Amino acid sequence: MFVNVSYTHVVIVVAYLALTIAALVSIWRRDGADVAQKVFSTVAVIAVPFIGALLWLAFVAVRSRRGSTSGA
Repeated sequence: MFVNVSYTHVVIVVAYLALTIAALVSIWRRDGADVAQKVFSTVAVIAVPFIGALLWLAFVAVRSRRGSTSGA
């Protein structure tokens, strides 16, 4: 049944799941957003699977960079 599945496929799927779960946890733990923003972000991450998770990582990196330089 899984004859053509290699370790590369497994690594990609696990990486995708880890990114998606991390994105969803981060979205719902965010304090400054209202429920509508959280729902929209959740739908975006789920609807655009891999790109949504990568975009979330990019926004987190930008937001953390802004936060670290604003205190200087």
